[in-house]
Amino acid sequence: MTTSPHAERLARFRRACWWLSLGVLLLPLKPCSKHLQPGFGPRKARISDVSCARKWFLNTDANLGVLLGAPTGLVVADWDDQASYLRWRATDGAAVSTLAERTPRGVHLFFFAPLLRSAAGEGCELKTCGACAVAPSIHPSGRRYRTLHAAPIAALDAALAGALFPFLSDRVAPRPPRDVRRCRGAAPAALVDRIKAARSTLAEMRDAGVVLVPGGPNTLVGRCPFHDDHAPSLWLYPDSGVWGCNRPDCRAAGVHDVINFRAFWRRIYNRAAIGQLADEFL
Repeated sequence: MTTSPHAERLARFRRACWWLSLGVLLLPLKPCSKHLQPGFGPRKARISDVSCARKWFLNTDANLGVLLGAPTGLVVADWDDQASYLRWRATDGAAVSTLAERTPRGVHLFFFAPLLRSAAGEGCELKTCGACAVAPSIHPSGRRYRTLHAAPIAALDAALAGALFPFLSDRVAPRPPRDVRRCRGAAPAALVDRIKAARSTLAEMRDAGVVLVPGGPNTLVGRCPFHDDHAPSLWLYPDSGVWGCNRPDCRAAGVHDVINFRAFWRRIYNRAAIGQLADEFL
């Protein structure tokens, strides 16, 4: 059955909003292509808000790309052929549960792993920077990127990454400080939920000296502490604890929670922020 152009655009826009909810910055790609639209790139313009995502993915035929690396540490393990992926899945990757997408030739697996560096081996390329086309984009061949396994994106530390991808043995960044190692791998969802229930983003921001004022229904705004802000570009929904910065080139652009704010403010990894907040409020 043929999908209408509007339905395809709507699917890309909805998926773009999902990526933004994770704090991942987006990059519009040329239709049926992996090439960036003019003016966009890892060090150029990026999409960090829903209104800009709507402009590109609901109103044009642009493919959907995600920014690898900063600010979230998103990486992709890319297999160009199904056989290599299945061999890995049957051995080193047998217990892995994370977002997986079917590409026209192979498979993409996504992880949050800020300590890793790009490397390749055994039929897999681990990409830690640049842009990556994601579902439901259209490949130049005309085939569609599709979700293969809709699991949450898993976090990798150096030890787990080395076990899953042995070819990384000499490419893993130095071991993080002790406080970063306290929460190894993906923090349990229950722990994260308990932290968010015990510590509001509003309280965390106020303790950091951020001044907030009403900006609309159920919204607070203020000057963002993560760039030289002369007009309120920081926004917060106090009921949900979701916040972000409207300035595209700010490192706090995107959609974040109380854990992300602690990490940004104290310049630590999210895992360290989870450990600190758990010690202080649970």
